[in-house]
This record gives sequence, C-alpha cells and structure tokens, in this order.
Amino acid sequence: MRFAIRLLVPLTAVVLVACGGGGDEPPVPVAQRFLTAADAPGTKPDPVEKRETTGDFDEFIVALSEAAIDPDREEMTTVFQEAGFERAGRDARFFGATHTPDARHLFSSFIELDSEDGATSALDWLEADSMKPCPRSCATRISSFDVDGIPDARGVHRIATAEDIEAAGFEGERPSESYWVGFTVGSIVYTVDLSGPPGSVSEGQAQSVASAYHDRLAGG
Repeated sequence: MRFAIRLLVPLTAVVLVACGGGGDEPPVPVAQRFLTAADAPGTKPDPVEKRETTGDFDEFIVALSEAAIDPDREEMTTVFQEAGFERAGRDARFFGATHTPDARHLFSSFIELDSEDGATSALDWLEADSMKPCPRSCATRISSFDVDGIPDARGVHRIATAEDIEAAGFEGERPSESYWVGFTVGSIVYTVDLSGPPGSVSEGQAQSVASAYHDRLAGG
C-alpha cells in the first residue's frame, strides 16, 4: 500500500502557511514538507502525479478512503477528527532518465494535526492500514521492519511477485514491491513510500531516504 492521497487543492493555496505544530519550534513551511532531490539522490519530480495539498477535511477523507487498503469510513473520520486534522499533502518523484509506469517511484506525504498526540494517533491508523491484506487479492505478502535512527518510526514491506499473483491474485494484478516508512515530527505525520517492480527497491534504500528526510524536517 502507498499512502497515495489524491488531494484536491493546489499547493499554492497553502504554500506559505506554516502555522500549527507541536513543540517549541514551528513546523517547516508546507513547500518544504516533501522529499527533495537532496533527500533522495537520483530522483526527479513525477510529471504525471503532481504535488497536491488540501485543508478541507471532507476532501481529505474522500481521498484517503480511495487510497487506503481497506478503509472503514466511519472509523477513519472519527480518528482524524479527534486527532485534529488541519491539512495534508502528497508528492511523487521517480528514478531514472525517463518517466514510465514501471519506473521506481518515491512518494512523500504529510498530515498536519493539532497536537503531538493527534499525530501519533494518525500514524497508528496509517500503519494499521498499511498492514492490512488487499481485499481483492491474497497475493501480497506483508511484514513490518524496524526503522533505524528515527524515533518511533514504523516500517511496512509489501510484495506481490508474478508467482504470488498466479497462485492467489486476480486477473490484471501487476507484480509490485514497496517499502513504507511513517514517522512524526511534532504534530505532523510524514510518510515515505518507495515502490517498483519486485527486486527493484530495497529496505536499505527506503531507510536511507527516510533518514535524510526526517533529519531535514527535524533540523538534525
């Protein structure tokens, strides 16, 4: 699963907003909350899946419902209302000289809540959803992994090979592998999702990108 929020409000609506957040330091501005080429060397902005943000709760819930693996709409609404949703955003990058559907992709996202406790609750929900089996397929193998160097970070690995799909998948399902990492900085949840064909991505690469991302956001 990737937390691929298809949000509906252009970044320019909130690009200069940097309010909210927990702790003594204000959060970084919205435009700086996404992965960069410095965080992930060798990547370029995705020309198809453009950067998007929203501060509208209903739009966020609709988008997250479409992207989540097996969402309970009522539960999701309660979790993010109680967590104090403020805004969210998502961006995509890819590896390689030319963008193709099979290129390795790297997604980053943030969800800003009104407290650190709210961010933890949101991260718990995202991790739990990332660990769910796909409703339509039994082909995906799912496991968690430890994320080094990031406090309370969560890691989820998902893979469905051609053999897995032949044995337990559905017609038209494509082989894929992904490494998802989620963490909080103050009252904001951040996620990284590295995906591509099986064998083209690795835990080490996901950990390296997530660490660079976290350190920049946290001022480390």
